[in-house]
Amino acid sequence: LQEYSIEKHRLDSFDMDPTTLSSNVLCHLCLEIFVLLHIPEHLAMHDGRLKRFILAVREHMYDNPYHSWFHVFDVCQTAYALGLKLGIIDRLGPWQRFGLMTACLSHDLEHPGVSGPFLAQAGGALAAAFKDQILEKHHALRAFE
Repeated sequence: LQEYSIEKHRLDSFDMDPTTLSSNVLCHLCLEIFVLLHIPEHLAMHDGRLKRFILAVREHMYDNPYHSWFHVFDVCQTAYALGLKLGIIDRLGPWQRFGLMTACLSHDLEHPGVSGPFLAQAGGALAAAFKDQILEKHHALRAFE
């Protein structure tokens, strides 16, 4: 994983382009962010469990032009870099760091690539399950499953 070795040193920058990297490398880099934030260490979380969560998120991202695994990684990495640059990360406890990164990873789980109002107007299973804020509720529900 030569790409991983090169890119892990750029995690704190704003010039990463996840679309130039493989999906597997992005998984490794995502895990690296959790490790750099000392989340597994402080929360006594085994790497295997965190790896399975990251892989599950990747597997539940649909292949659409914007709301994809690349977008999810980009949000996660950008939040990490921004948090470091602004000094926010240092003010967060381990559970808050975990919450931030988990929210970044799961914020668009199973996004169908269309808007909530479109889904409401079209009807269907998601619209029937959630009366309002269809996508937001669906993403959150899937994150906790």
